[in-house]
Amino acid sequence: MWDLHYTIFIQERKVSMKRFYVALLAMVLALPALAGYDYIITDSMNFGDLSITNNQSILINGGEGHHLNLFYYSSAIINKTEPLMSEGYGGIWQIMAGDYTKIEISGGEIHHLEVTAFAQAKISGGQIEFLGSSQGATQQLKYIELVCQSGYAYNSTTGFLSGLWGDGSAFNIRLINVAGYSPTIDNIKFTIIPEPATMLLLGLGGVFLRRR
Repeated sequence: MWDLHYTIFIQERKVSMKRFYVALLAMVLALPALAGYDYIITDSMNFGDLSITNNQSILINGGEGHHLNLFYYSSAIINKTEPLMSEGYGGIWQIMAGDYTKIEISGGEIHHLEVTAFAQAKISGGQIEFLGSSQGATQQLKYIELVCQSGYAYNSTTGFLSGLWGDGSAFNIRLINVAGYSPTIDNIKFTIIPEPATMLLLGLGGVFLRRR
């Protein structure tokens, strides 16, 4: 009986050690990706009022903040935030991207995003209440890219742009125009991706063709 208990103990220990090493390996592999950022914001963190400049970068994987300002060649990646409740509570209240900065948003909740000068914004998810642009857009040059499903709609009377992100979640963004600059809607390039059901059918079709 003792031998059986000992054998079970050894097996459980081996499983535990294996899980530990797998988790350790995942953490080590993630370190190089995280090491490239000057600021990393995660759950329960609050960056308050933050300005980044030169070639600095910030990765936001949770948490919250009041004002985030991007200058010169700095960059930001926003994957998620806390839910936005009101100013100073949850999410990010205001983001200003200026100069030659770049910002990518795939999740999170933001009250107001302002894109100015030659800054570029790529938005593929999340909730943004207000989006403004003080930039001169042309047919060939647009500084804001929205990655979404087809069927989006813009109401020029109310200023609301609505549609579905790639994962099927809805967005409803109020576009703010700035006097002396192109209307914000004219500064948006729409990149259309198939809806999930279509992507699934395409994937199944590929499997079927390979089997034939």
